[in-house]
Amino acid sequence: MTDGLRPVVGDDGDMAVRGGIGGIRFQWEELEEAVRVLALLAADTGDVAVGVGFLDRDVSELPWRILHLDLPGGVAGPPYQAALTQLGGAWSACLDNARTLATAETRLRAGLFAYRLADDVALAATEAARRASEGAAHNLARAALDHAALTVGPIDLDAVDAGTAVPFDGTVSGVLERLAAVEGDDPGTFEVLRAGSDEDPVYVVVLPGTQSAGPGGPAGSNPFDVAGIAEALAEDSRFTEEAVLQALGRAGAREGDALLVAGYSQGGLHAVNLAESDGLRGRYDVRLVLTVGSPTGWSGTGATEYLHLEHEADMVPDLDSTWNADDRHRTTVTLATPVPELGERPDGSAEPWGLGPAHKLGSYAQGARLVDAGDAPSLGPAAALLATAGAGGVARRYSFAATRRPPAGGAPPPGAGRRATDGRSRLWP
Repeated sequence: MTDGLRPVVGDDGDMAVRGGIGGIRFQWEELEEAVRVLALLAADTGDVAVGVGFLDRDVSELPWRILHLDLPGGVAGPPYQAALTQLGGAWSACLDNARTLATAETRLRAGLFAYRLADDVALAATEAARRASEGAAHNLARAALDHAALTVGPIDLDAVDAGTAVPFDGTVSGVLERLAAVEGDDPGTFEVLRAGSDEDPVYVVVLPGTQSAGPGGPAGSNPFDVAGIAEALAEDSRFTEEAVLQALGRAGAREGDALLVAGYSQGGLHAVNLAESDGLRGRYDVRLVLTVGSPTGWSGTGATEYLHLEHEADMVPDLDSTWNADDRHRTTVTLATPVPELGERPDGSAEPWGLGPAHKLGSYAQGARLVDAGDAPSLGPAAALLATAGAGGVARRYSFAATRRPPAGGAPPPGAGRRATDGRSRLWP
């Protein structure tokens, strides 16, 4: 049991926290446990009342001569009368307590039923919209791949950085610094950090957002171009998963090692897919997924901890047209921090608008500091996992230049993607 109910949404001015152990789903679990405990206590207290009643009878039936003996030490009067009076009072108190506990259990159960009924109505009203939006996105991505408007395929890796020490303090801000570092590298670069300690390493996969091919790169060669979004939506990030598994192996990760996955924008789509993938999850202990500015409302959750950062002025997290699930292992932080104005590049050219200033990593930096300083209960699990990874203050960086292999023999045939038997991606249940 907790020390009391927490707000379903913790609003700290520029930051609102939803879900996690402070969310309504987890509170319902706590209340259901309270109902169970109250029922047990009511039954146990009733059993105690019955036992006291039998004890009262047993005292009354003691031999007459023993009942009329005075207590040693000069205590006057028949002691059994006082005992009978006390037993009677205890019996009445037990009955009253049993009734009170049973009444509390009944009222709490009725309240839970009413809340669940209201929530079911709300979910029914939004479920159709959620399924329509995810179905439309999947179908669009699937059609683009089937008609060769976009091309995905296996990914080749070239090592760029192999074990260079970089600062990593195990905070959300620290993760954003790593995302910014990857975004500042050549297009197609992602990294694996070996953090934690030598005895208990924690690996951190850092995935960038949507990019172009980059100067001199052929069109379609960057796995994180717009076709990467289609891979995430229609192919469950299977090629990205293969590349990440290869990168982890080259970074020295062993089966069962702890793993954190962080992604920005498109990278967040891949991150949630990887966390639920049998390939990655079956080989490593995936403990945390951290996404920044990603539309993640379609994905499910499991035992892995999820922390989603979204800005209220960023349109990208709203592309899924649905809320992230309010689960005990899933926390969504909605930021309302001021959005910096677009500035100039070092060469004097204007910073590109892109998907808007609110979607840029710089707009999330202040929010990340708020999360690190926040005391909402739902932020605790992710903070603890990150702190373990950043215990040493530094990490070994293994970065890789990823290149999408040109398709052999043209575009893949329609329906070549990995789909469930009902024709839908695993991303859509």
